[in-house]
Amino acid sequence: MNSKSLRRLATDHASLHTAGLPPNYLFPPSNSSADPTADLTHLDVLLAGPPGTPFAAGLFALHLSIPPTYPVHPPTATFRTRIFHPNVDEATGAVCVETLKRDWSEKLRLRDVLVTISCLLIQPNPESALNAEAGRLCAEDWCGFERRVKVWVGIHAGVPKGLVAAVE
Repeated sequence: MNSKSLRRLATDHASLHTAGLPPNYLFPPSNSSADPTADLTHLDVLLAGPPGTPFAAGLFALHLSIPPTYPVHPPTATFRTRIFHPNVDEATGAVCVETLKRDWSEKLRLRDVLVTISCLLIQPNPESALNAEAGRLCAEDWCGFERRVKVWVGIHAGVPKGLVAAVE
């Protein structure tokens, strides 16, 4: 990673810690005494399902992997919590959003990436589905899609008791 990329990445990380994360995000509780910012090429956050969506009762672990060529090249985003969503690969948790592919711009920051992913939970895009079944349900049977999401949230994305207050 060159010094320009490293400075930009450090600035983006610092902004998330000083200005705070976007709405519905929180940093996971630290499980060790290690400095969470020691490796700037990885960012782990928790995303509370946005209110008014079928994801609302869930808490999802999200991982960003930032390449050494950032910000020229975008980070990759992966849900570590299983999620039923058209734009998330069911097997790997990989997120498919144009902002992290064709529409990427060096002007975008890590905060913009997080906001974009949160928006995917509010408005899924069945036209660019990685999960064909979720895409079909989302496009053809919204009520069926909501029911399936809520079942998955109940099974995979329950909010741990220790984080209920932070999520609310």
